[in-house]
Amino acid sequence: MLKQTFYNRKTLLVILCFLLLFTFTFTSLISYRITRDALTTNLKTETLPLISDNIFSEIQQDLISPIENSSLMANDEFLIDWVHSGEKDTDEITRYLSRIIHEYGYFSSFFVSENTKNYYYYGGILKQISTADEHDIWYYTFRAADKKYDLDVDTNQASQDTVTIFINHRLQDQNGTFLGVTGVGLEMQSIGKTLEHYRERYHHEVYMIDASGLIQVHPDQELIETTNIKNLPGIGTLSQQILANTEGTNIYEYNNGKADIVISTRYFPDFDWFLIVEQDKTDTLKSARTSLMINISVGVFVTLLVTLLAVATVNLFQKRLELMATSDDLTGLFNRRKFEELFQREIFFAKRYQHQLSLLFIDIDNFKSINDTYGHPVGDLFLKKLAGCLSEGIREIDVLGRWGGEEFIILLNQTGPEEAFLVAERLRLAAAEIQINTANQTLSTTISIGITTSTPETLDMQVLIKQADQALLNAKRSGKNKSCTTTNQDLDN
Repeated sequence: MLKQTFYNRKTLLVILCFLLLFTFTFTSLISYRITRDALTTNLKTETLPLISDNIFSEIQQDLISPIENSSLMANDEFLIDWVHSGEKDTDEITRYLSRIIHEYGYFSSFFVSENTKNYYYYGGILKQISTADEHDIWYYTFRAADKKYDLDVDTNQASQDTVTIFINHRLQDQNGTFLGVTGVGLEMQSIGKTLEHYRERYHHEVYMIDASGLIQVHPDQELIETTNIKNLPGIGTLSQQILANTEGTNIYEYNNGKADIVISTRYFPDFDWFLIVEQDKTDTLKSARTSLMINISVGVFVTLLVTLLAVATVNLFQKRLELMATSDDLTGLFNRRKFEELFQREIFFAKRYQHQLSLLFIDIDNFKSINDTYGHPVGDLFLKKLAGCLSEGIREIDVLGRWGGEEFIILLNQTGPEEAFLVAERLRLAAAEIQINTANQTLSTTISIGITTSTPETLDMQVLIKQADQALLNAKRSGKNKSCTTTNQDLDN
């Protein structure tokens, strides 16, 4: 019975824990999925396009200004007249190029003459360009192209080969005669810092590629003009789509083997470059995952708390139920059912270890008249006092119970007839000293006790109870307030 109760309680708690954990986990996962989908959709449709457009506008603003200034240089009558005059005074062009740098804050300014092939910069003549010099191929390529200007990423020989974005512009006179190439240079490191600023500001990776996919501007200068997106994992599979879409803002998604990346691309028609803005979805969903972990942690904590409270509540009520099922409400003694259960257990041990059991059957003399005359509250008080008196008069190994009404029963372990009689007499005399004070008088009463002791033949609960009951009846018949013993022989008579 106890095993079954324990099993049922354990099963109930396991089911409760499972339901709570399942509910918390399920709702948290559903909430996370909804949040994740909403954040991803918002990232693709609003956040990333908006950030991309902002960065596009800012970069365009940064690059349009040097393009305009290089255009002004290409249309400057001074520069045209100076070329037509035979490029005699080098100091004049040097001061002119220096003034451009100081006035607009560029990293470099230059003019390459078609006539003399001199490369002029703010410090004088750097060199004469030649088709044999690989570093000068840009000039001949640009001269052959049908462009007013372009952007070229190259090392600046005038500044210790610093990586520089050159804005090249054609210089022509009023007749359209090609006179050379002029322009300004932006230090790549400063552009990289600008892109790094964008990354810190928007938490996105920002870089630029040319029409072939070659990286031209990037915070990591080692990638510039050395890495093509076609060769990068994930984005390489999208390279053709990216380079083909030159209208508006375009959104793509790929996995680079480490994370899911969402990118926005925007084409610069003036430069023939593409702006790439990347966002790691993992970073976007970080707060959602944190919320998921917090929700699950709270769920586990609440589950444990509820389980502990459930265990405490179940244990409390189980103890109360067990107490109600095994004890007498009025006296707190074992009730008849519990007494019989313990009686059977002691009979088992008595048979196994060959010892005697004695049974005392106790009845309060004239108890009905007490209830009738003074009321049940007085009778109940006497029952309580008698229960306390009997408890104090026996050993811990003995078993005391209320049999019903005014009857009590005591099982004396390892006790023979003589010892049982002495115990009965001691209890009878102690009970006679119990007094109840009422409004008019002090009441007392006596008890009668039936005694029986087991033999190997009578080691049976029903037999012993019947013998003790017969002994109690004999005590009542002989005048009450007595202790009487009975045996099988008395029953036969």
